[in-house]
Amino acid sequence: TVAFGWYAGVAGMINILHGLGLRLLALGHHTPFMHLGGAHNYPSSSAAKAAIASIGREIQYGLMPECLGPLVFVFTGSGNVSQGAQNVFKNLPMQMVSPKELPDVVKSGEHRRVYATVVRRQDYLERIEGGGFDADEYQNYPERYHSTFADKIAPYTSVLVNGVFWAPGQPRLLTVGDAKSLLQKHSYAHPTVGVPNLPHRLLAIADISADPNGSIEFMRECTSLDNMFVMYNPDKDDSGVGNFADDGVLIMSIDNLPAQLPREATDFFGDQLRSSVPVLANADWSVPFADVNLLPIVKGAIITFGGKLTPAYEYIADLRKEKHWQKERLFGRAEEKLVRLLAHRGADCCKLPIRSLLSVSFL
Repeated sequence: TVAFGWYAGVAGMINILHGLGLRLLALGHHTPFMHLGGAHNYPSSSAAKAAIASIGREIQYGLMPECLGPLVFVFTGSGNVSQGAQNVFKNLPMQMVSPKELPDVVKSGEHRRVYATVVRRQDYLERIEGGGFDADEYQNYPERYHSTFADKIAPYTSVLVNGVFWAPGQPRLLTVGDAKSLLQKHSYAHPTVGVPNLPHRLLAIADISADPNGSIEFMRECTSLDNMFVMYNPDKDDSGVGNFADDGVLIMSIDNLPAQLPREATDFFGDQLRSSVPVLANADWSVPFADVNLLPIVKGAIITFGGKLTPAYEYIADLRKEKHWQKERLFGRAEEKLVRLLAHRGADCCKLPIRSLLSVSFL
């Protein structure tokens, strides 16, 4: 399909490097990442990459505080989003490693470079009974699998760049419980006299998939271009725009990231679509969808046809059901509390004005 995933990855990676600089500064560490702005601060992705390459030279010169230890970036997925993010990241002095090498990197990695690994499903999804991973089985029976990401990958992660697709019923990359474990204060430290320790290894998350309540359970609301970052506090299980020195992990999850690179994203979309316009104009839309003669890049982007979801997008119906179920569960609890309130207060409750009843917190 004609998609902006690549540019979402590019803009998201620029943003999270910018956010990492702000987070580390708030924790008492001045780093080369402080010299980078958000993606919209640059006239093009090339200009942003040049700025990142300049930061990379500072890292090579040894200007990253050694007390921070090796910085490890974890990319999930191998699609357009992940590839776009990695394309930006490669402008830093970096070393790609396998997920299995992460423990050794954390122990003996250098501070004059940064490290990265690309995590695919087989790296963190295991069959609940018997272990192992089979792609076809997982596609059809995701409930047979569970995620080991929190145990095998996350403990070694400084920055998580998430670009994986998630559907209801599939194991999550990270849960609320995982966050509480990973973000325990003082669980990570490279003690240096006179230098503040990091509270934990996981510093920032770029959830470029922008899927609230999705693969990262505690990302419940997308951030915006006006407020790109929030701090998630696992103890309060809450996120908010606030001080970058607050407890928790920095999260960036903007759902319209290509808008930060408007000219490039628009040119890309136009170039991809231009050749398809005559075909769209001359297509016979009266025949069944399977028989409509269109280029694959266009046909694959059609979500509905004849009032129904096309085969590639029938999963949306499951997402709707999941969202409806969540609302039913939420309002069910509210209704139950209202019934208990009425039973407790009896007839006197009925004498209360409607405004008083509405002011009661049922949720």
